[in-house]
Formats: sequence, C-alpha cells, structure tokens
Amino acid sequence: MIALRPWMGVAMAVVVLAGSQVWLSHLRYELSLASQRLMAEQEVMTLEANKLGLEIANLTRPERLREIARSKLSMAPPRPMQLLHL
Repeated sequence: MIALRPWMGVAMAVVVLAGSQVWLSHLRYELSLASQRLMAEQEVMTLEANKLGLEIANLTRPERLREIARSKLSMAPPRPMQLLHL
C-alpha cells in the first residue's frame, strides 16, 4: 500500500473545496438567470392581466349591454304587466 503523506490530504481537500466553489458559483449563476426569466415573465403576465381586466370592464359596461340587448336581441325593459311580485 502506498502511504499518503499529510500534505497530500491537504492538497486533496483544497482541490475538492475549489471544485465545490466552482460548482456553487455556476449553480448560483444559473439560478440568477432563471430568476430573471421568471421575473420578466411575471411582468408580461401582469401587463396582460391588466389589459384583460380593462377589456372585461369595457365589455360589461351597462350602456353597452343595454344597446346590444336592444339592437341585436330586440329586448326592451319589462312592462308593468310582465313583472311578478312574490
């Protein structure tokens, strides 16, 4: 068997620690990129949600719905005889 000298153990520990540091730096960089991509995607989604909210508000305006009911569906406000009181 080959006897390990004390300095070889220290050298191996330094190599392992240096390799771990490189790996951790790479991992930190990859996580930073992923985080930036997710934040950009979140911003796009927030803008889209705001746009859709405005569109819903516009489409459900009471004036617009009344006009559609009158012109396309031939609807009118109910007459007194058409109302039921329970």
